[in-house]
Amino acid sequence: MAYTTIAPTTASVISTPRQTPSSESTFATQLKAALEHARRLTEMHGPQSIDAALAWEAVEELETAKAGHRKTSLTTTFVRYCAEHPDAPEARIYDV
Repeated sequence: MAYTTIAPTTASVISTPRQTPSSESTFATQLKAALEHARRLTEMHGPQSIDAALAWEAVEELETAKAGHRKTSLTTTFVRYCAEHPDAPEARIYDV
């Protein structure tokens, strides 16, 4: 089986996705490509190689960015909802 070498990922590729649906699919594509790249490097050079370790680190960073984006997006969406609907039960603040 012949493999082609792929350029290592750089910090410019690993970025927090924007909040548009098209960029989320682009982000998913980047994550899928990073996973494939890490798997190929692991298969070619072994799990102990520096190249494979760096590739898997890039995958972890992408997954972390994706998880952080979800949390931030959910929080800001809820805060915006509460600001738009201050009488909603979810937006009320009670003193205990």
